[in-house]
Amino acid sequence: MNKKVLGCLLGAAAGDAMGAATETKSARQIEKVFGGKVREFREPPMDSLARGRRAGQVTDAFSIPYILTEYLIKEGGKASRELGERALSEWGMTEYFEPFAGMTTRNVVNRLRKNGSMSTWAYAGHLGNKLYKGHYYALSSNGAASKAYPEGLVSNGDIERAIADTIEITMSSHDDPYSISGACAVAAAVSEAMRGGTSVYQIIQAAHYGSIKGEALAREREDIWIYPGPSVTKRIEMAVETALHCGSEEDVVSALAERIGSGPAIAETVPAAIGILIANAGDTMESIYDAVNIGDETSAIACITGAIAGAYNGADSITKGYLEIIEKENNMDLMGQAEGIVSLW
Repeated sequence: MNKKVLGCLLGAAAGDAMGAATETKSARQIEKVFGGKVREFREPPMDSLARGRRAGQVTDAFSIPYILTEYLIKEGGKASRELGERALSEWGMTEYFEPFAGMTTRNVVNRLRKNGSMSTWAYAGHLGNKLYKGHYYALSSNGAASKAYPEGLVSNGDIERAIADTIEITMSSHDDPYSISGACAVAAAVSEAMRGGTSVYQIIQAAHYGSIKGEALAREREDIWIYPGPSVTKRIEMAVETALHCGSEEDVVSALAERIGSGPAIAETVPAAIGILIANAGDTMESIYDAVNIGDETSAIACITGAIAGAYNGADSITKGYLEIIEKENNMDLMGQAEGIVSLW
């Protein structure tokens, strides 16, 4: 179980760090800039958000859940909206905030800075103005999904707990049913992946269930912001269909990018990650490589894919030496964090 937990953490970190170099570029641009597909840590080019950072350094996709996990460990695994807010506030004071904070997270952190004792309704449904909300991904962004794997780990195989905890944490920054649906899909998938003897099929089923249950529970809340947007659940179903029945002459990853998308909307990021897992039969590194090269939101997709596959296959499924690189380049203690998570069970 230690290896499974470490595999989840390392898979998420490695995916994020590798995807930092390809972030926002199209698949074609990635091949042109790097001379082919990226299959190792590369220094981000100067036209990327991660410019100036070293190969192997992570972005917001992993640094936010890393800090969140530290808070969960300190609180004995007890998740709450307030805990999520405290973790975000701390992250907002780190080097990651300025270059990497997305629209939703940046707005929330700035509001928390103004008033650390905000009431439930202080910014529920007010994460942006009408123009800001004009595109659904401005609210239902993949930041909710990237920070969902810790709840899956802490749940120790209890998917219902993973979903309940994820809703509380997600509400600290994303107060809409679509964000919660996508986040719960990831947490449920990680929770299932932690079980011994599970399969890729069962993990995907858990993700699908998590998306349905998470959205249903979210819509029952009074402090939720409901607006028009695409269903994460239906997009997951589309991704599964694409991955399983893609024509022999069609590249699965390209098909996922074209049919589902790989942008910042949670209804694109999470289904794309699920489709990539299926296409690679759950293989950790091959899934990460495909996520890194799909284009657009590569850090988030590779982080999510790496977390689920890493939990499923364990730390030994990740390239030897990556743990040392990640810990050194980011001054992070993944081994210690993994031990802290296990101590909660």
